[in-house]
Amino acid sequence: MCGIFWYQGKETHAQNILLNGLKRLEYRWYDSAGLLVGNQKEIKLVKAIGKVSNLSEKVQKEINAEEQFSFGIAHTRRATHGGITENNTHPHYDNKQQFYLVHNGIIENYHKLKQELIAKWYEFYGQTDSEVIANLLTEHRNGNFLETVEKILQIIKWAYALLIVSPLAPGEMIAAKIGSPLLFGHDKDNNFFLSSDKQWLIGYVDQLTYLEDGDLLHIKNNEYTVTSKGIPTQKPFEEMDIKEIESSKGNYKHFMLKEIFEQANIIRRIFKWRVDFQNKILNAEAFHGMQNENFEHIVFIGCGTSYNAGSLGKLWMENLAGIPASCEIASEYEYRNINVNSKTLYVFISQSGETADSIEVLKMIKEKWWHTFGIVNVVGSTISRLTDYGLFTRAGAEIWVASTKAFTAQLSCILLLALFLGKKRALPKAKYEQILRELAKVPTMIEDLLADQTQIRELAQELKKYNNFFFLWRHYQFPIANESSLKLKEITYLHSESYPSGELKHGPLALIDEKIPSVIFCPQDFLFEKNLSSIQEIKARNGKVIAVSDKEIEGSDYTIKIPKTIDDIYPFITVIVGQLLAYHTADILWKNIDKPRNLAKSVTVK
Repeated sequence: MCGIFWYQGKETHAQNILLNGLKRLEYRWYDSAGLLVGNQKEIKLVKAIGKVSNLSEKVQKEINAEEQFSFGIAHTRRATHGGITENNTHPHYDNKQQFYLVHNGIIENYHKLKQELIAKWYEFYGQTDSEVIANLLTEHRNGNFLETVEKILQIIKWAYALLIVSPLAPGEMIAAKIGSPLLFGHDKDNNFFLSSDKQWLIGYVDQLTYLEDGDLLHIKNNEYTVTSKGIPTQKPFEEMDIKEIESSKGNYKHFMLKEIFEQANIIRRIFKWRVDFQNKILNAEAFHGMQNENFEHIVFIGCGTSYNAGSLGKLWMENLAGIPASCEIASEYEYRNINVNSKTLYVFISQSGETADSIEVLKMIKEKWWHTFGIVNVVGSTISRLTDYGLFTRAGAEIWVASTKAFTAQLSCILLLALFLGKKRALPKAKYEQILRELAKVPTMIEDLLADQTQIRELAQELKKYNNFFFLWRHYQFPIANESSLKLKEITYLHSESYPSGELKHGPLALIDEKIPSVIFCPQDFLFEKNLSSIQEIKARNGKVIAVSDKEIEGSDYTIKIPKTIDDIYPFITVIVGQLLAYHTADILWKNIDKPRNLAKSVTVK
């Protein structure tokens, strides 16, 4: 969601580093930005509504190019508490301007704390929970910067990644984290960097480490110490690989389109070394550690697109592995009375590996010491570190906000997990080998589908005049219809719903008329004939039908042709159609495709 940064070192124009970092994270949704820079004698604070370019213009006007500043904090804000105003923009400070901070996360008890401070005659210039933290620091100041911070961390509740500086303690800086990601890195010249996102650090740091919940980092006089829940600790650092970032659009109009086209090679990357297609062997390291496990139930846990991927995982797990499975929305699952047991595998799916709702459920499961599996894209992320087993999706950095390549990468890993467990159980050898044969063809089938988008582009020209859509499905196409409907909502801002075709007559049919197009996923699978009946139901009520199939569908207004494969593999192909429909419709409507309004790339608050 919000971006959070810190720099301290030998650079004399810290504002340039901070502005460059903010620009790197413009793929996240934000509505304002601000920074503070300082040296041993003074600090300067600049805030702006809107784009980082607006902040950059103000910095040029308000900070003299001859001034030298060796440290700074910066932030891009997505409004939660309070409107989009400069007063609500970070960095925040207290009534006496003794403490300055940037904050990611949500302080759940901020209202109570704010009322207590108001009763003590504190005044507030904005409406954020972050400003409350700044005033708490003043209220509990005892002359020692570190002790003051430690005191207020015992008072505030729930999520934060905090970077705090004070004019009363020049040369010092404190970072603390619970529930919101924060990374610390340095280069060979001992310049220090902190960020909420690994991407911002690429090219700056040689080594980095992930701060854990309860960690507190104290930098003083170019040296640092880390304590974990009050106990000094040594953090393991890892080398930064600058090749892992793929942040250039190249010749593509949008990052979304680039990432749609990347999917074929990403799937190849996932299979490399993990699947020996010639000998029909799965080689993933995670599976070697699970050879002796005998799971009787699988629970997939995720949010948004990751939940949709888990929904398909549930079907694959039941049909291929013969294991009862369920898929749960993380934000709801943590409030359930979960019957945790040793025969259940909990599979956590997250692009970033930092999804707050999923992490809370993961912590609950870990407290019981039961089995967990992570499917994430980011090495070293919280979910990747907390789970017992896992597969990295190897998708590279996903820049645009709404997900495409992460989804197909997640599907690839989930299907490998289902095949591994199925091979251990009752999956027939012929079926296992058939799936692997077709799976090997998926990258080529995706490339064939992407080779000519003329038909979909022409269809999008027609669809732009509609305001409401249905996405219809049966069986394996359920998660694909959900995901396609979600993509259309996210980037076109048009209303769409996803329904099983068999449910039409149980209510939704009342809405069908010539003003609501229905996109129906109907490949030639074992439910093909039933989908044809659903098309006739829609046409009988003058509805417009867009069929996605490997066969020309008589009676449909449009048929988007896809390559032919088997039932279990069609979702890899049909989802590409859903992504392209959303992309081209949004492009024709002149939407801000890479940065849809109100959305964040990584949801790190609850």
